[in-house]
Amino acid sequence: MNPRKVWQAALGELELQVSRSTFNTWLSGASLVACETDEYIIGVNSDFVRDWLEARMRTTIERTVAGIVGEKVVVSFVVWQQPDPANNPNKPEKTLMSLSEAPSDTSRYQQLPSGSFDDFVVSPGSRMAHAAALSVADHPLLGHNPLIIYGGVGLGKTHLLQAIANKCVGAGRTATLVTAETFTNELVSAIRSRTTESFRDKYRTTDTLLIDDIQFFVGKKASQEEFLHTLIDLYGENRQVVLTCDQPPAKLTSLGQRICSRLVSGLTVKISPPDAEARASILRVKADAFEEDVPDDVVVFLAERSDPQVRALEGALHRLIAQARVLGRPIDKHAASEAIGFREDRGISMAPSDQVISAVASHFKVSSRELCGKSRARRVTVPRHIAMHLLHEQGHCSLTEIGALLGGRDHSTVRHGCKSARSLLSRDTKAREHTDSIRDSLSRLF
Repeated sequence: MNPRKVWQAALGELELQVSRSTFNTWLSGASLVACETDEYIIGVNSDFVRDWLEARMRTTIERTVAGIVGEKVVVSFVVWQQPDPANNPNKPEKTLMSLSEAPSDTSRYQQLPSGSFDDFVVSPGSRMAHAAALSVADHPLLGHNPLIIYGGVGLGKTHLLQAIANKCVGAGRTATLVTAETFTNELVSAIRSRTTESFRDKYRTTDTLLIDDIQFFVGKKASQEEFLHTLIDLYGENRQVVLTCDQPPAKLTSLGQRICSRLVSGLTVKISPPDAEARASILRVKADAFEEDVPDDVVVFLAERSDPQVRALEGALHRLIAQARVLGRPIDKHAASEAIGFREDRGISMAPSDQVISAVASHFKVSSRELCGKSRARRVTVPRHIAMHLLHEQGHCSLTEIGALLGGRDHSTVRHGCKSARSLLSRDTKAREHTDSIRDSLSRLF
């Protein structure tokens, strides 16, 4: 297999294995620098990232790559300077280096994020967010400061931040894009090392500051205070701020009145799940990026039956392509059914709804009666929300059907429960492990 395609497939698998913040912070910028035999050299943009991946993720990454290529591999990390094709026109941009050409750890590499406006598929639910992001990138401060994009997990908020950052840099402006978690981690590190002035210089002198998932600041007083003063400084210097979160900023009252008043003074836009037509377009764009020919009937099948989240769509496509490349199987509707856990030949969902409810209740040691009851205790509400999510995912039940199964709840309550479950699963490793265990038990039964 082409080593570059192996690494792209591995990133797709890793994105499903770790939390969103972990992937965006530590893995999204990692690139394959060199590959010879069974050794993969991965380039990252700082010593800090290199050391973190080496200490905490190397075994997981090696196992993931090995699963794709079918043999044991060794993965190592270097800090590197990305080659510039303009400076070496005789060397194709996508050619991998040999190990002897791989850069040393002392080199430096300023990496731009991968997303762009060109590869963002606009749907009715994302049209306003896309237009606002493009406006900010082209003409900062036209009444859009701060610009806040909010919506559920995996709908393209991060992609729009990346697109803005790339366009700003392309226009000769500086842009700093981080997750709220990274901002917090760097602040803690700066306080410990007594380098807060350097930290503030980084975030308060950039032309455009973009921070992803600002709800992460809830409960973190030092981060909130630093974030507030950063906003004040940037606003006073007429510098653009773009933020994302999982709910309207007016509801982020836990961040404090001063921050909330700053947030609601700008432009707030919502991004909603794409419709089936847009999901199909997204899949085609991603398939082209993987240089893989996916038949139209398979694209339509995935678009209609996969989770509507963009990230879930990409994950289904990654699994389909990976199993085709590893196992040598054709990319058809049968393979797509297996990639998303849907058994088309049975004509019914993967698991009957009562079995899903029973499996969740048994795993979390609550009764089915409690799941369907009115209790709002966390020991019941978390399993109930996961049950809603699995009934939608595994049972392909509608929101109304799920509400009827779980005590006669209305569809808006179920929608909120599914959203809460997806948010929890995106950030909580233990919750994902519980949910994966339930999925495994259902797959063994059916």
